[in-house]
Parts: sequence; structure tokens; C-alpha cells
Amino acid sequence: MNFVIVLAVLFSVTIFIASMIKLKGVKLEAKSIARIGIVSAITIVLYMIKLVPFPQGGGCSLLSILPIMLLSILFGMEEGILCAIVVASIKIIIQPPYYPLQLPLDYYGAMMAVAFTPLFGVDTKSKIMKGAIVASLVSTFFSVFSGAIFFGQFAPEGMNPFLYSMMYNFLGYGVEASLSIVVLSLLPLNKLKKALVK
Repeated sequence: MNFVIVLAVLFSVTIFIASMIKLKGVKLEAKSIARIGIVSAITIVLYMIKLVPFPQGGGCSLLSILPIMLLSILFGMEEGILCAIVVASIKIIIQPPYYPLQLPLDYYGAMMAVAFTPLFGVDTKSKIMKGAIVASLVSTFFSVFSGAIFFGQFAPEGMNPFLYSMMYNFLGYGVEASLSIVVLSLLPLNKLKKALVK
């Protein structure tokens, strides 16, 4: 369990430092603030639509991370990160954490990781897909760490808490992330960018 805690801390510190570096010197225009507000609202609405709710919280929502992915791809990682922070903050209000230390994992870490979808660039679909897969995996692992640390007692007797948390989160949030990636791969991103970025 100590190893899981160390990994959780490393993941959290890395994502927060990377986010702060990206946000350094960012100046927001009215259009950016409006986009962040709209995408945050859409994300929360989709998050509230649970396709498969799970007993200890979480589950599979209706593609709730897709809007943040799109915002980062079309308008930059900076807007995506800020949107992720807003969404995480709203989630704290509508679904408060059981433990305060869930905040850097289930809430801020998981959401901010999604904003790194353009990690490998946006000039080709393959780069976007690679970024989406990596960002989704990192995001899911934030929830896995949280589950293993804070909810390991729900694991069946004799089952490793980390393995239980992996199964729980990959069958819920992991499925949602996978579906979001599939939909993202089908979207005409270049046409969307031309239509929206003016």
C-alpha cells in the first residue's frame, strides 16, 4: 500500500507542476472565459448522466470527459486545464469527497490529466489519439490510486485492494474514457476547428 501512496503522490505532483508550467503567463480573453464556462457546464451535465452508476460512487457517465478533450485540442491545453479545474471544483460541491485527500486524485488530478490530450500535438489524428489514450489512462489511474487508498476495505476478502480498484475504475470510468476516445476518433476535428476557430 505504501508503494501505491508513493505513486499517487508522484502522479499528483507531476500533473500539478506540468499544469502550472502550462498556465504560467496565460492571459484570458472574454472568448476564452466564455468557452471555459460553456464547456464546464456541458461536462457537468454529462457527468450527472450516469449510464452505469456504481455502489461506492463513480461509474460510467455519458462521455463527460470528451468536452475537455475537445477544448484542449481545438483551443489549447491551457484552456483545457482551466476548464478541468473549474469542473473539479464544481464536482466537489455536487458530489463531496468522503476524504479530503481524494481532492488531488479523484477530482483535480483526474480532470486535469484529461486536458493533456494534445500532449503529442494536434497536427495529425494519430498524435491526437495517442495523446487521448495516454491522458485517459493517467486520468483513470488517479481514480485507481484513490480507490486503493481510501476504499480498499470494499475489496472482497483476500483480494488485493489495488487490483480491486483497477477492476472497479476501469470497468466504470475506464469504459467512459474508452468510449470518449472512440467518439473523438470519429469526429471531423479539422472541420470543427475551421468552424469554431475564427
